[in-house]
Amino acid sequence: MTRATFSFLAISILLITSCAKKQEKHVLDLKQLVNQVQDKYIADKRVKVYDVQIKDSITTILRGETSDEQAYNELIERSKEIYPAIVNELRLLPSEDLQGKTYGVVKLSVADIREKPDFTSGMATQAILGTPIRILQQDGWYRIQTPDGYIGWTQDANFHAMTKDEFNTWVEAPKVIFTDYFGFAYKDADKNSQTISDLVEGNILKWEGEKGLFYKVSYPDGKEAYVSKSQAMPYDRWRSSLQLTGESLVKKSLTMMGIPYVWGGASVKGMDCSGYTKQVLFMHGIILMRDASQQVNTGIPVDISDGYDNLRPGDLLFFGKKATETAKQRIRHVGFYIGNHEFIHASGCIRISSLDKDKPNYDERNATELVSARRMVGAADTEGVWTIANNPLYKTQD
Repeated sequence: MTRATFSFLAISILLITSCAKKQEKHVLDLKQLVNQVQDKYIADKRVKVYDVQIKDSITTILRGETSDEQAYNELIERSKEIYPAIVNELRLLPSEDLQGKTYGVVKLSVADIREKPDFTSGMATQAILGTPIRILQQDGWYRIQTPDGYIGWTQDANFHAMTKDEFNTWVEAPKVIFTDYFGFAYKDADKNSQTISDLVEGNILKWEGEKGLFYKVSYPDGKEAYVSKSQAMPYDRWRSSLQLTGESLVKKSLTMMGIPYVWGGASVKGMDCSGYTKQVLFMHGIILMRDASQQVNTGIPVDISDGYDNLRPGDLLFFGKKATETAKQRIRHVGFYIGNHEFIHASGCIRISSLDKDKPNYDERNATELVSARRMVGAADTEGVWTIANNPLYKTQD
């Protein structure tokens, strides 16, 4: 090898190494930007989509999706400042692929919503018949958002997709709410006729008329049926009759005794601890955040630093680990205080436990890990506590 050839190779290697280092730096800067934007705008990925990656091969690509418009705009603007040649493949949700059908209404008595688009994925939550949803994207399954803001994946068999105009027509239509715990809708105004579907407490259907002892109703997809008047009532009349008191919360919570615990469950077919508190409050016209760790930041704080004297029946009790100098607060469980140092909660099934160590139903673990209490009475339409009338998804869309 001649000296000239050796020098050329050496210079080439230096140039390649230098380019690689520059490329490595801008990729690191872009990945840091992705994290910075997440910290700025995405406080809780349960209620906002933020799946963003930097892919670097032949070219550098900003890829993924987010449902936050501010995060989307900042990512695009600042990524171009870092690396002008970046290829933008980031999608703002709802996706344009949905062709305008970005709203929907649940059409089964209870619809499962999973963490990932797969039947083997864990249950994230459930939504019941008549629940309005926002459709965010399709990937075999559909990524949706429920009125409490919770995001997960479900199949199109569980809901009826709608354009904004179709959705508004549904929202404005008169409706019927199923107020019994379990039942059926029928093909004719006769309980001996063919069943159309099962129904559970809180299911909402469109009112189409009356026939004898039945309401004629239709589902979000237009399917028609009859529901016994003894198990349902006009939705507007139901809503105007509601009164949120501590006593009414306790009374309602006690009627669900024995219903089994189901992870991710949020209906009377089976529910987890926060699904239980949500259902009780929904039947009072209140939509609450989904998880106990979200619910603990809602409502009116109740001071329990000196014991239980400030608690009132109907208050929510939260259990877990208190914050320390080295660890954040961790909430794992929730239930309703019912008075006399007792609380009702979903644990195995809906049951009553005591905070009093001298009682036979003493719950040592929860009693020693009581972290916080919140009052929902008087907290309607504060952050994370919507009345149905004021929840954005129960309104017509502009």
